[in-house]
Amino acid sequence: MKKSIKKFMLFLFLFISSLSFAEIRFKDDVGREIVLEKPLTRVVVASRYNNELIRAIGSIKNVISVDDNTAQDRVYWKDFDPKNSIGKGQNNLNYEKIIELAPEALITPRNSSYEKDIEQLSKAGIKVIVVTGWDNAHMPEQIERLGKIFGNEKGAKKLIEFYNKNLNEVKKRVAKIKNKKTMYWEYGEPYTTAIPGTSNDGWVNMMRVAGGINIFDDPTIKGKTIDPEKILLEDPDLIIKTTSGAAYKNTGVYTAPSQEECKNIMNEMINRSGWKDLKAVKNKNVYITTGFCAGGLGKLIGVMYTAKWLYPEEMKDINPDKVFDEWMAMQGVKAPKGHVYKLK
Repeated sequence: MKKSIKKFMLFLFLFISSLSFAEIRFKDDVGREIVLEKPLTRVVVASRYNNELIRAIGSIKNVISVDDNTAQDRVYWKDFDPKNSIGKGQNNLNYEKIIELAPEALITPRNSSYEKDIEQLSKAGIKVIVVTGWDNAHMPEQIERLGKIFGNEKGAKKLIEFYNKNLNEVKKRVAKIKNKKTMYWEYGEPYTTAIPGTSNDGWVNMMRVAGGINIFDDPTIKGKTIDPEKILLEDPDLIIKTTSGAAYKNTGVYTAPSQEECKNIMNEMINRSGWKDLKAVKNKNVYITTGFCAGGLGKLIGVMYTAKWLYPEEMKDINPDKVFDEWMAMQGVKAPKGHVYKLK
């Protein structure tokens, strides 16, 4: 009898052990097969978008260091020291520092220097896993990858449900609109916009999902700026300027630009040649947002605001502020004020 019990206990131990160390297999965002012996507990992460997703699913405790673009925001990311960062950003990493920290993996987006990262870090036995937290065209898949990496499928599923619920509500309403409205979106410097097929695809998709006809939705456009004359000729229904404020270029921080700064940005725009005759300006349908706010959760927050401003009647019971508040609650902070500014 005792021998039978011992055999059973041994079998049970081996069975549980086999479950505990079952391999985790999935493809990362550039199609590479990733094999993990177990969920990761020590990683370094490039890109604020990735870090926000990780925090939202409840796995930020497994991140030991981040890039400067994340750590610059001392209010929002107070647990990460910029002096202990892994480099300025996803295309400028400090490999010596990463190797010194001895993480199990680096998580970085597909518009990063991931091929170089693999070359440099694989020698030290550090995996490179590509997850693109800004990619709203495939956001559920990005979140699902993070759930697998950290063995936190439950947290990932909850975030995916929140994302899909809000996005699908907008999509459902936009699908019924026959006469879509036009818009011009600008980021940072004057006449700089999002060009399809570039690293700004997330913003392009934001406009498309919100039901806006982007007057520069043209992948053949070359260079960083566009023809200002076309804005006057197209006369868009909505104009949005997204700014980084005091943050590093093309990023965002928790603390919003001052109202005075927003006012100055707005004045520069509406005082451009011919702009006072644009219907968006006449109808006061011109807004300033920040990369921090509009870029949240794969631009979902930006989709909510853009759809609301394009189609206020169809979206009358949609509340972007509430969705932003909920997203900030997932980050463990209170929603900051001042990230949206309207032409008065």
